Formats: sequence, structure tokens, C-alpha cells
Amino acid sequence: MIKKIITSTIGLVLGICVIGMSESYAAEQIGTITTSSLNVRSGSSVYYRVVGNLGIGNKVTILGSNNGWYKVKAPNNNIGWASSKYIKVGESNSVTNTTYENNINKNLKVVATAYTGYGITSTGQKPVWGTIAVDPRVIPYGTKVYIPCFNQVFIANNTGGAIKGNKIDIYMNNNNQCNNWGRKTIDIQILK
Repeated sequence: MIKKIITSTIGLVLGICVIGMSESYAAEQIGTITTSSLNVRSGSSVYYRVVGNLGIGNKVTILGSNNGWYKVKAPNNNIGWASSKYIKVGESNSVTNTTYENNINKNLKVVATAYTGYGITSTGQKPVWGTIAVDPRVIPYGTKVYIPCFNQVFIANNTGGAIKGNKIDIYMNNNNQCNNWGRKTIDIQILK
């Protein structure tokens, strides 16, 4: 009888320790795509259908893993599976969000439209992921802009004829990403 009580107590203590340990590692991790085109699938192998595509530099939230695949939440909030070979895991989500809190100059709500293509921006640069087109009267060229839904800092380096006031265009790597994003009203943070 005493042996059963001791065994049960040890089992209960180990169970509590395991639960406590799993919660301590529950912080979401941020990953960066390291290849020009990464398929996101409905399951954790190449035999599942492709549900999206990410480009180099895209940031994703790592939600879990299985046999060399990460369950990811993409910048457009879609969830799927991608090969861990092409995702560099960095800091936790909570650390990244607090990194910018002390550097916020201004919060804005903007209408954000996705665009892609080749050419040169109005500042003479090639548009790449991580750059945005802005109304320079609202957000001056060269300004660092933190976009929480991407968990990434962008640089304002372009403008367009339709960008007036609180509107931005976010450069995407391909038409598929542009179509997935479309146009959204989002919050952004102008950094110091």
C-alpha cells in the first residue's frame, strides 16, 4: 500500500514537472525564410497540397514542429507547414515585440496594399521585401516602420500616384503573395 502511494506521488510530481516544463517552452519563435520560394503545405510532408508560398526574408511564427517541418503562421495569418531546412529560427515573439516599444515615435492606422514587379523606386532603389511605398508627407523616405502583423521593420523608400495620406504599398515577392494579401487596414509604428 505504501509502495503504491509513493509510486503515485512520484508520478504526480513528474507529471507536474513535465507540464511546467512544456509551458516554459511555449513562447512562439520567429523564423525567417532563407530561400527565394518556399511552399507552405496543408501537412508536414511534400505529399500534402501547397496552400501558399513564402519568399526570402519573410517572417513566420513557428507554432510547432514534426519530422523536419515547422507549423508556421505566415504574415497574412494563414497557417500551414514548411520545411525547417529553409527557415532560420530567431528570437521569441515576445522579445521581438518589446524590442520596438521604446523606439516608437508614432502609431498610425493605414490602408496597406500589396504590390510586386521589377524596376526602380522613386528613390532610385530596387524594390525588395522589407520596403514600402508611402506618401512622403506622412512618412518621410528612409523612415523605419515596424509592421506588427509581419513582426518586421520595413524601410520607406518609394511612393506612387495613388498613395496619398495614410496609405502604404508593401512590396511582395510574387503575384501569389500580393493576391493573398490584397488590401487591408493595419496598424503600423513609425520608429525613432
